[in-house]
Amino acid sequence: MSLSDEPAFTDSDVYAMQRAVECARRGVPAPNPHVGAVVVRDGEVVAEGWHARAGDEHAEVAALRAAGERARGASVFVTLEPCNHHGRTPPCTEALVRAGVARVVYAVSDPNPHVAGGGRAALEAAGIAVREGFAPQWQREARRVIAPWRTFITEGRAHLTLKVATTLDGRIATRAGESRWITGPEARADVHALRAACDAVIAGSRTVLADDPELTVRHVSTPRQPARVVIDSALVTPAASKLARSAREAPVWVLTRDGHARDRVAALADLGVVVAPIASVEGRVDLAAALRWLASKGVVAALCEGGGALHGAFLDCGLGERVVSYVAPVIFGGVDAPTAFGGRGVAAIAEAHRLRDLRVDRVGDDLRIEGEI
Repeated sequence: MSLSDEPAFTDSDVYAMQRAVECARRGVPAPNPHVGAVVVRDGEVVAEGWHARAGDEHAEVAALRAAGERARGASVFVTLEPCNHHGRTPPCTEALVRAGVARVVYAVSDPNPHVAGGGRAALEAAGIAVREGFAPQWQREARRVIAPWRTFITEGRAHLTLKVATTLDGRIATRAGESRWITGPEARADVHALRAACDAVIAGSRTVLADDPELTVRHVSTPRQPARVVIDSALVTPAASKLARSAREAPVWVLTRDGHARDRVAALADLGVVVAPIASVEGRVDLAAALRWLASKGVVAALCEGGGALHGAFLDCGLGERVVSYVAPVIFGGVDAPTAFGGRGVAAIAEAHRLRDLRVDRVGDDLRIEGEI
């Protein structure tokens, strides 16, 4: 039976899935997916759960534990198909069967081709009614939440978001190199929330030399600092940089090509910086290999904060799933002022990188434009 042939979702169902999606955005479960679950009985939400951290109980189990006996005969709304395999925790399907739930509704099937459909089959075999898919808005939101893990599990690399902050004419600095601050305080706080939702923040060596950034999460609460990553083919990241000097407080990984002098590597390593040789292409770090290396370290979602050369290089390589652009009502002008995306670029309009599933919001005096590439 297709989704269109099944009964319409009630207002209670929609509210439950909305809450499940909101729960799914919590926690730092990498390298596991973000998942949220809600237990509903007699049309009322009685418990919620999410996967807080790898190794902790999964969202369904957390929600069932919170519900207790109220889970018997209840409906469970979950953003992702319940797992049916043993990992660091037992299968969620077993917990749902033991709890005696009557119905399970999940928005997105498991993207892992080796286990997709297994959760549904196990639940149906136990006599539980199962419904896959949901009303468009919240199914779309559930897909957004799971998108990084989909890339991670199907392509073996970190999912990449490109973040830029530009003037109205697309500049990221003046012709003299000044860039602080283009956007207002509200947009800058939003960027810190964006960082907190990722497992790693990436910058290029030019940005490190020009801005000496910290790349940490500030202004918002976070259960952990994401890893800070520098793409640095020539290994020019200074030992005196803020990143290197704070490497023992939050991880710093410098990804470079092989063959650099030992003393340059040692100067960073002595401060706690991980200097990792990555495969290179034409003397530069292979960006696809860099994202695979990050995945091997458990990074599911990575945020690239450029600058323009690195952003353009990622796009030239066909890498990057999402763009978040903050546009300030400011004009710099000047032919020499740097832009948000460098690299080769495209030769024809038909080759342009177009964004879909757009969201446009006002953040203070600035605009926040988000879309999938």
